[in-house]
Amino acid sequence: MHCRKPNVLIIGAAGGIGRATAEILCEKGFSVIAADKNAVKLHSLKESGLKHLTTVELDISDRNGVLNMVTCFIEAGYSFKSLVVTAGIHNTHPVEYLTDNLIETVLDANLISHIKLIRDLLPLINNGGSIVGVSSIAACVGVPMSSLYSASKSGLEGFYESLHAEVAYRGINVSVIHPGNVDTGFNETGNSYEPTGNAFVDNRYKNVVSRIDSKYGIDPRRVAGIIVKVISMKNPRFCYVVGINAKKANWAKKLLGRDLALKLMSKFFGF
Repeated sequence: MHCRKPNVLIIGAAGGIGRATAEILCEKGFSVIAADKNAVKLHSLKESGLKHLTTVELDISDRNGVLNMVTCFIEAGYSFKSLVVTAGIHNTHPVEYLTDNLIETVLDANLISHIKLIRDLLPLINNGGSIVGVSSIAACVGVPMSSLYSASKSGLEGFYESLHAEVAYRGINVSVIHPGNVDTGFNETGNSYEPTGNAFVDNRYKNVVSRIDSKYGIDPRRVAGIIVKVISMKNPRFCYVVGINAKKANWAKKLLGRDLALKLMSKFFGF
């Protein structure tokens, strides 16, 4: 008799790293529940012919939506071997022109709602299961003009470090994936700043956006492959750095210290 592999819940599964992860897991025979707020891309994933795939439309910033989803899972008797969270929004914007609304929106989507989501789903994660969150090179060294994104990812890694210890009594493994630039088009979203006439800011903002273009990034399936490997391991590491630029940033900080790493990051972006 063929036994289907245990359920994996992927939040942010309609595109990029999340979609690639869903595809690989389904190819390997896992039963995957793919959640995302992008209905069009989610429909595309559903119609792609993957076996053992269920889709759920979800915006993690919608508290009622999250609670309704959790209630539905409980009533259906669902539990999960693994939870993978790739959902998040990008933002490139100079600090001195940030609005209150932008600050609240990015931090909520990338950090606050992510934390609440993990808390709400913890009872549904099997003992001995795993939780994997996707972080960023921006959590290692603050990227100029990306203060909100860097802050949210740094905060997220701190949360996962605490979570790692707190759920160990249940045998749940907690890991973060720390990729550099990935070729998903993600870095071209959230670049909302419009030139103000401040030549220094305007020119360097343009330079940063150009330097982080997704076309310079690695294949998302490379990151997804690491995620699949992590949830298949008995004792995975806490952090997996993926991509040469992410590895360079991490080694620069470890070997040269934070001050010099910051100088190198600033120089790379023309500051």
